[in-house]
Amino acid sequence: MTRKLILIVVLFSGFFTVKSQSEYPLSKERIIQLYDSLYTTSEIQGGIIWNGHIKKCDPGELSDDIYQKAQNRINFFRLVNGLSEVRNSRELNTDAQSASLLIKANNELTHYPKKSMKCYSESASNGCLKSCLGISNWVSFPKTSFVTGFIWDYGESNYFVGHRKWLLFSKLVEFGYGATNTSEAILTADGIDFNLKCSKEFVAYPWEGYVPVNLIFPKWSFSIPKDNTVDFSQAKIKMTDSNGKAIEIKIYEEYKNYLDPTIVWQAKGLFSSQEITYGQNSLESRGFLNKKIMVEISDVIVNGEKKNFKYFVEPIKI
Repeated sequence: MTRKLILIVVLFSGFFTVKSQSEYPLSKERIIQLYDSLYTTSEIQGGIIWNGHIKKCDPGELSDDIYQKAQNRINFFRLVNGLSEVRNSRELNTDAQSASLLIKANNELTHYPKKSMKCYSESASNGCLKSCLGISNWVSFPKTSFVTGFIWDYGESNYFVGHRKWLLFSKLVEFGYGATNTSEAILTADGIDFNLKCSKEFVAYPWEGYVPVNLIFPKWSFSIPKDNTVDFSQAKIKMTDSNGKAIEIKIYEEYKNYLDPTIVWQAKGLFSSQEITYGQNSLESRGFLNKKIMVEISDVIVNGEKKNFKYFVEPIKI
């Protein structure tokens, strides 16, 4: 499975868990609260300071502050969707950090590193195999070079939003984080609890309800927790703006694996080809702010029964 990605404070230590399905979608006030408490405070100013060394194959160490920020940022994306929180694992951090060193040393993204590569180790090999991997560009894309880029899943090679699916996997409970000043690794494959049950009927990105406009990207996705048997083969997707006008979309072929069953499409009517290519977003200037975008997904077979889903996404500015 290829999951490649090129990423073109007051810390809150408590939990925001909302247990009731009926509380979703969250109110605009709640979204703003979570954004301010978890997303804004997890911003990295100027990039990650790395103390490792390539010639010595020293992976370096990250501060507790970075680990907490990674946990807060991932949990922001999960909580706004009604998913359970995840925790950072010091044990998993080790292999994730080794993987980040290997990526930086070779300037190459690979889940299957060769033993001949610079700074190869069993730890790095395990980290590369089990992590979402990214080359970070803090200069050109400072807002997405820390965790958020994995939600964005830029580029056609990421048509199945594999990184996003991992971070929003309904059965994820912990993760490892590793980074240098030019690379990032989030180890997820060893952080799964298949016995964990999810009460959500579906998980969407952008999520149902109010979404900061800066976190809306061209590729949209809709997942149903793995506890169900799901068939998207006959599914139809329709998007309309606040005036009821259809929004052009491009549906991608479903990529099946052991994560939550997911259908992905590109909202072509919301982003120009240039914006898609260069990671730009003009939704605010084009008048989509504070107006509902409707999403209808029909003819999904869930546990042998045909089901239809309808929800709204309203871009807001925080």
